[in-house]
Amino acid sequence: MATPEPPASPRSGASPRPGPPPGTAPLPARLGAALDAFRHHIEAERGLSRHTVRAYVSDIAALLEHAAATGAGAPADLGIATLRAWLAAQHGAGQSRATLARRAAAARTFTAFAHARGLMPADPGPLLGMPRIPRRLPEVLSQEQVAAVLTASAAGPARPGSGSVGPAAASARPGSASARPGSASARPGSASARPGSASARPSSGSGPAGSGPADSGPARPGSGPASPAAGSARPEGAPPRGAEDRGAPDGLLARPGSGAARAAGTPGRRNSAKSGRDDEDAALALRDSAIMELLYATGIRVSELCGLDLGDLDEERRTVRVLGKGNRERTVPAGIPAVRAVGAWARTGRPVLVTPASGYALLLGARGGRLDPRTARRVVHACLAAVPGTPDSGPHGLRHAAATHLLEGGADLRSVQEILGHASLTSTQIYTHVSIERLRSAYRQAHPRA
Repeated sequence: MATPEPPASPRSGASPRPGPPPGTAPLPARLGAALDAFRHHIEAERGLSRHTVRAYVSDIAALLEHAAATGAGAPADLGIATLRAWLAAQHGAGQSRATLARRAAAARTFTAFAHARGLMPADPGPLLGMPRIPRRLPEVLSQEQVAAVLTASAAGPARPGSGSVGPAAASARPGSASARPGSASARPGSASARPGSASARPSSGSGPAGSGPADSGPARPGSGPASPAAGSARPEGAPPRGAEDRGAPDGLLARPGSGAARAAGTPGRRNSAKSGRDDEDAALALRDSAIMELLYATGIRVSELCGLDLGDLDEERRTVRVLGKGNRERTVPAGIPAVRAVGAWARTGRPVLVTPASGYALLLGARGGRLDPRTARRVVHACLAAVPGTPDSGPHGLRHAAATHLLEGGADLRSVQEILGHASLTSTQIYTHVSIERLRSAYRQAHPRA
């Protein structure tokens, strides 16, 4: 289903510098210089995501404003009493435990940085207590619910009168990525019938990577590990990662012979007077189906999804190359239905929306720019709402479901950590909850008196 969207906001690799709130006095010179140095440290040296940079800089700016109000003029004037008083004021203002824990972590990061740079004689951060955060697990979509959502997102109706089709019909067209070998639509010599193509192989897969529309059956858990690392999106128009090693067919930096490379540079609706609104709606429906399939098949973050470039999807190996948090790159497996959905979008839908501003972005907005994370979230919420009884868990709910279904299918925790791009195994342990059915099955198999 196509989801309307507002104009996408400009994307930038660097986080914006938050200005002082209206009506507040500027920080003393040495505190302001320390804040600027701290911003550069976490942004350029540690490579934290722009969201983390924005949150940490905002927190430390609030801390330094509190310290300046109490008479501090330099980082050396900050002590454990100042840090505790600041957090107490935040608690008194009604901030949640999660917010207090993040601000305490930001304060400890700042004091460690200031002490290492010689701005503070001692580091009071380790003396600052961290509030305990109760872990709340979101409601997990069952495999049947995910299959219903993906089927519904792929079943966009045909648009009469324009020759355009929804994603289900487009994927079955001759030469499309999902034309199956032996079918009437898979003619010899077509892109989908050639040996070695992703869609010419038998339809098999496991776990979230093997989920998809009705022709692929319900989701089956289980998947193999991928190489490590976690996302921040690249600036719009930047060449794909490693493109210089793959050649530049058809004037684009993409994997030679890939469908994305063949279709990406062909202007469609933007430069044709014969195309209409129905063509754009069909293209957006193909894009929305690709969004849903990729999010569940790979378990990637929505920001990582929006940062994908042409050539990041390897259709032959069925893997996706992702640039995650801290600019860490990892390779994630993807199932046949997801590869088909992306192939149908790249070959049929993307050329309709592509503009000179599209650059190398794989997923585009309605105006041809790189897909914005807010638009991707709206797409997911709309697709979930289209299936009655499905929890509205958003993109992270699909990531959570992917990890849970992998574990339920027998994948080990380390493999799930690699797929999700967690730097620490502790972050992955939140997904170790299992269904009562699996517990009962394990008990019956293992206990001698079950």
